[in-house]
Amino acid sequence: MQQLEAVRKKIATTGDLLSVVKTMKALAAVNLRHFENAAKGVGEYAEVIEQGWTVFFRNAGILSRGLRKDVAVVLAIGSDQGMCGQFNELARVETVKVVDEMRSAGQKVICWTCGERLRGALEDSGIEVDLNFRVPGSLRGVNSVVDEIEQHLGEWRNKRGMNRFSIVNNLHISNGAKVAARHILPLNKRSGSMEWDGKCLPMTNVPIHDLFSSLFSEYLYISVYGGIVQSLAAENSFRLAAMQVAEKNIIEHVESLESEYRTTRQGNITGELLDIVAGVEAVVGG
Repeated sequence: MQQLEAVRKKIATTGDLLSVVKTMKALAAVNLRHFENAAKGVGEYAEVIEQGWTVFFRNAGILSRGLRKDVAVVLAIGSDQGMCGQFNELARVETVKVVDEMRSAGQKVICWTCGERLRGALEDSGIEVDLNFRVPGSLRGVNSVVDEIEQHLGEWRNKRGMNRFSIVNNLHISNGAKVAARHILPLNKRSGSMEWDGKCLPMTNVPIHDLFSSLFSEYLYISVYGGIVQSLAAENSFRLAAMQVAEKNIIEHVESLESEYRTTRQGNITGELLDIVAGVEAVVGG
C-alpha cells in the first residue's frame, strides 16, 4: 500500500506541474502575439523615420561631426527569466563576437545589458557589464525602460564622447532562431539610403538643426524600442517552444506513472487474493 500511495502522490504532483506548464504555454502564446504586433508596428514606423533621413540628408547634406573618440556602447538584450531554451546563449555568443570585433578595430567598448540572465552569461565570458536594465514584462513597461536607456545614452554622448552604439537582440522568425546585431550610430553608416518614391523631395521650413534633433530622437527611440519588443517576441517564442516540449514530456511521464500505478495496484490485489486463498486452504486443511 505504501508503494501504491507513493505512486499516487507522484501522479498528483506531476499533474500539478502539467497545469503550471499549460498556463505558462498559454501566457507565452498571448504575449507572443502582442509583441509580434508591436514589432510589426515599429518596423512600419522605422520606415517612416528612414524616409525622413533620406529627405534630410539630400536637402541638408552632412552635418559636421564632433571630436571622434572611438567609444562604443553595445546594448545586448536578453531575459530576466528562464525556461526559454537557448535564447540567452544565442545573444551571448553574438554579443561576444561584436565586442571582440570592435575591440580589434581599436575601439573602447562599453557593454550594457537588458536582462539579468544575459548579464551573468556575459560576465562569465569575461565581458564586464557597465549597466543592466530590467526586462519589461509587458508592452506597457517598454516605454519606461527605453526612456531610461535613452537617458544614459544622452549622458554618454555628451560627457564621455560615445559616438558608436549597437544593439544585439534575438529576432522572432518563422523558420528558426536568429540574432541581429544592428549598428545604430554613427548615422552615416546606414541612414538616409532609402529610395524616394516620387519625383520631388518634400521641403520643410524647420531649421536644419531642429529637424536633425527631432529625427535623431525619434530614430534612437524607435531603434531601442524595436530591439526590445523584437527580443520579447523571440523570448516568448522560445518559451512557447520549451513549454510545448515540457508538456509532451510530462504527459508521457504521467502515462508512465499511471501504468506503474495500475501494475502496482494489480500486484497488490493479486497478493491479497493469494493471501486469502492461502488462508482458506490452511483453514480447510486444518
